[in-house]
Amino acid sequence: MQKIYEKIVELIHNKKEFVLAAVVNAESSTSGKSGFKMIILPDRTTFGTVGGGTLEKDVIDNAMNLFKTRKPLFKTYVLKEGDKSSLGMVCGGTISIYMEYVGTTQQFVIFGAGHIGKTLYDILLIDNTYDIIVVDTRKEFANKDRFPKASIYVEDNLYDATKALPLRNGAIVVIVTTGGKDDPYILKALYEKKITYQYIGMIGSTNRRNKCFDKARELNVSDEFLNSIYAPIGIAIGGDTPFEISIAILAEIIAVQKDMIDKIKTEKEAHSEQI
Repeated sequence: MQKIYEKIVELIHNKKEFVLAAVVNAESSTSGKSGFKMIILPDRTTFGTVGGGTLEKDVIDNAMNLFKTRKPLFKTYVLKEGDKSSLGMVCGGTISIYMEYVGTTQQFVIFGAGHIGKTLYDILLIDNTYDIIVVDTRKEFANKDRFPKASIYVEDNLYDATKALPLRNGAIVVIVTTGGKDDPYILKALYEKKITYQYIGMIGSTNRRNKCFDKARELNVSDEFLNSIYAPIGIAIGGDTPFEISIAILAEIIAVQKDMIDKIKTEKEAHSEQI
């Protein structure tokens, strides 16, 4: 058990993210016992155990989702034949496992340092929750005078700029660039990183989105990835000023974080109804 705590200290010291799973209750003949702990890394590497077998695989699968959602999870397995939570295990008894994400500050990436990007940044500072990154091609917009608390990347080629970003699992990405010509290349670079994103949203009309996605497909970006993008961005409140649009974007992100996205009407959904 001491080695688990030593590993936790090592990971935190090195600013590495992980999920900690702990058996909080075990009854009867379960292989996992109360107090058993397991660390899961983003590449599915583990340290320790919660009982092994199919149960442990399910815990690892759930941990992969926690790297995206960052929400704690409590799950009880009834290991009896016929129970839906048994995972096919029939050793008897029940086991309850608590899983918690431990890691660095969540990243909020803003592509486009214009009016909407700056307004988003200003609102985010009120909460001071995120590690903010701003990316643009224009030094006169993306600079420390306008974004003093953000990490700033200025590059003529936004594909190269995006490839260079040190993004972590669970990042939030908002694309509010001017014109949209660089958007397919941003999406290609995000896709090639092979990490999980909590949210990706892209501004623009349905026509702009469709043209962007067509080009992205030519660049070998998968439909699965493209279908996960919220575009047009934001919830459907009819906003047309930078402040209103920013509020709509942040409301959509919060709805995703709170698992409430199916209960509101997004711009993506509203535009789909018009087709």
